Amino acid sequence: MEQAKTFTRAFKSREAFKALVQTDAADSPSNRWINNDLRPTPPERRTWTWYHLPLFWSGLAFGTTGWNIASSLIAVGLQWKYALASALIGSAIAGVVVTLLARSGARYHIGYPVFLRSVMGMYGSWLFVFLRLMTGLFWFGIQTYSGANLISTCLLCMFGHRWRDLRNTLPESADISTKQLICFIIAWLLQVPFFFVHPSKIQWFFTFKGIIMPIATFGLFGWCMAEGSGISTIDNELTKPADGVPLGWAIVAGINTIMGSLASLIVTQPDLSRYCRKVSDAGWLQGMCVFISKCLVFFLGLAATASIQGVWGKAYWNIWDLLDAILDHHWTAGARCAVFLVAFAFYCSAIGSNIGTNTIAFGADLTGIVPKYMTIVRGQVLCCVLGILMVPWKILASAEAFVTFLGSMPIFFGPLAALMIVDYYWVRRGNLHTPSLYKGNKGDIYYFTKGFNLRGYVAWLAGFLFGLPGMVGRFHPNAVNEAAKNMYRMGWFLTFTVAGVIFAVLAYFFPVRIYPDGHADTPTTFEYLGKRDGFFDDDVDDDLAGGIEGVEAVKDKAPVVSEEKF
Repeated sequence: MEQAKTFTRAFKSREAFKALVQTDAADSPSNRWINNDLRPTPPERRTWTWYHLPLFWSGLAFGTTGWNIASSLIAVGLQWKYALASALIGSAIAGVVVTLLARSGARYHIGYPVFLRSVMGMYGSWLFVFLRLMTGLFWFGIQTYSGANLISTCLLCMFGHRWRDLRNTLPESADISTKQLICFIIAWLLQVPFFFVHPSKIQWFFTFKGIIMPIATFGLFGWCMAEGSGISTIDNELTKPADGVPLGWAIVAGINTIMGSLASLIVTQPDLSRYCRKVSDAGWLQGMCVFISKCLVFFLGLAATASIQGVWGKAYWNIWDLLDAILDHHWTAGARCAVFLVAFAFYCSAIGSNIGTNTIAFGADLTGIVPKYMTIVRGQVLCCVLGILMVPWKILASAEAFVTFLGSMPIFFGPLAALMIVDYYWVRRGNLHTPSLYKGNKGDIYYFTKGFNLRGYVAWLAGFLFGLPGMVGRFHPNAVNEAAKNMYRMGWFLTFTVAGVIFAVLAYFFPVRIYPDGHADTPTTFEYLGKRDGFFDDDVDDDLAGGIEGVEAVKDKAPVVSEEKF
């Protein structure tokens, strides 16, 4: 009742409304850089343990994107055995990079927007935070629209011909049918409650998804093997291969496809790993799960599609097309029940993917830009609202070039991933000074040049430019030569390598300060500060430690956290 009265009073004056929407950052002397969600995660919110991140990645692979990855690889001109080689190599690289980028968050318990300040500068980080923010927003709408196809399958199982024959009452100019709109609204509404949950409390859903998805996927695979022709038809032509692409470049393009599907998620690993209880909770086990689950799902999707094609004469790559085809051939109560459960399980996977890859990142990124008014939960809800206001079916129907642009994200995030790894492991040897990550004054160690780390910008731009001609070729194939197209096929790996090497060279000749003034003689052994939560003994920071003096006190007592506003 009291909260309702407070909410009502907030609309009586501008000052009252401003007081309602402000976060705890309004009381901080450095409110441009900090609020409760940007502070290092206190011990009571470190709720992710050793199995949560592995199950997160497994649940992500055992989903619609993982199932369809085989078609993406075969579409670049690969036979299944070479596509499998691409999947093995790409997934192995992804597993290593994911593990490397998760460590900083697990060690210092800071998210992507805060960690990026040490790499690109206090103001320089904003460009890449905004880039990831917008990527998450657009993909949220598009993936929700894709998830509506699975809801349609569920409704078909429930209502049969009454759903199949539902009349379309919308004009063609709407670019969406009545059934599609109903399914989109349902798919959107089912996600909404999850966006009000803080990331430190949502790990249970990723655990649930990581358990049910392998069951659903193996169940569908087993049925396809039994009903179809089995693995004997796997050498049949499943899709028309791309013309004129040499085998070697096709394999390289396949590796890039694997990395491209994870490009923006990889760099935001600290947003999840910051909630781990121990550094080892974000260690090699999650990297192994990335490798094993992606390769396994690739084979399951490929073999199941080939098996069904052997008897039905058509390759059903999309999971919802395959499930609808099963209903067409087997309209029985048992089949409808089984298809409903599988479709709903895959939809749960879509929800988890949207939360883990889009809304949490959007919320964290927006909080990093405007901490005075935004929290992670508020950002998630805003992403949810903006996602539907974007009318994603219009984007998919009339903006093919924009969707192609979103698919070009590897050349944006590949170089950034390289900078984050080189800076943390080689330049700084894993040493971050936590209080300085929240100080944007001239002379502070992460202020660099007017708030920008020019070394990072030069290196990122160099990596990006190596991939730019090929991206132009995606829109205008005749505008670039074959060499540029091949460079684009190398995409993520090329831009990653170029940016990483140039950044390392620039940091060698133009060293950065690792420690603040008064601590220049401190050893730069690996993660020396990491073992001290990023604090020196003489650090006293009211914003971060509630006025507690000394690093030992900071370790023994959690930072003072005021009651979080929605």
